[in-house]
Amino acid sequence: MFPNWFKDVEKYFRHVPSVPLRALQIGTYTGDATEWLLKNRTIEYLDDVDTWEGSEEVAHESLDFSSVEAYYDSRFPKDGRIIKHKMSSDDFFIRNASSYNFIYIDGDHTALQTAMDGLNGFRHLESGGVMAFDDYLWNYGGGEYREPKRGVDCVLNLCKGEYTMIESGYQVWIEKC
Repeated sequence: MFPNWFKDVEKYFRHVPSVPLRALQIGTYTGDATEWLLKNRTIEYLDDVDTWEGSEEVAHESLDFSSVEAYYDSRFPKDGRIIKHKMSSDDFFIRNASSYNFIYIDGDHTALQTAMDGLNGFRHLESGGVMAFDDYLWNYGGGEYREPKRGVDCVLNLCKGEYTMIESGYQVWIEKC
């Protein structure tokens, strides 16, 4: 029905902490990562943030994002642990004061927005919490500005000494000191 990009990165989720999660996901799409978390970890709450409008990525051009959102909604209709936030991550961080022990960033893939999501997320990440960035090595073909790598590198450089690296490959996983 919709492309399942999560299946290609599911192996990285072995790094998700095995403690009751107070989690944040930036970029939810159809909820494949949400479903994995619900099936494989104990969830206190999960804030799922997405605009459900897509982006300028070629893969999004053929998708009807109102259908993507409806599919997401149909998967988690009455699970009180999941809080859907239909808004930009910038708006979410302005309104949110929660802290998290797991944050998964897979939203807007531009370098600037990835950096902003990472820095805002790091501010809300508890000591000992884990933050993951998807698509670190993804190449859109639109130049470095349109790719998340530079944004992730910005976060890693600015927060140097405040985290330990768990994994660096197609995804980057860090633990806050």
